[in-house]
Amino acid sequence: MESKTVIGVIFWGLLAAFIIPGYIFGFQKLFAVQEKVENFKRWGYSTLFMRLLGLGEIAAATGLLFSQTRLLGFIFFFIIFTGAVLTDVKSKDPVKETMTPVFVAVHLMLIFFSHVLDKIAE
Repeated sequence: MESKTVIGVIFWGLLAAFIIPGYIFGFQKLFAVQEKVENFKRWGYSTLFMRLLGLGEIAAATGLLFSQTRLLGFIFFFIIFTGAVLTDVKSKDPVKETMTPVFVAVHLMLIFFSHVLDKIAE
């Protein structure tokens, strides 16, 4: 198997493993699932902000599917993960909750680097 094919398979596998939960969490925010509403209130954010964030997550996840919008999706999610970590630290959330966006950001970095490798292999 060609290295480009292997990199492509890794890229799309990592991307699917990121986008599917991304849609789930985005739609939970957009449709104001009670657990999400409680967390956002505890952090001091409005339900409107939560819904806009959910809509942004859905749009950015969709953007990751297309090469023309992929970079914008990466940038949006890194901003979101930075905000999530800062919010968790500010709210003194447990370390496990604080590390979740860090691990997801690492996953996104793997997607980004496999994308770059795929472009180099062209």
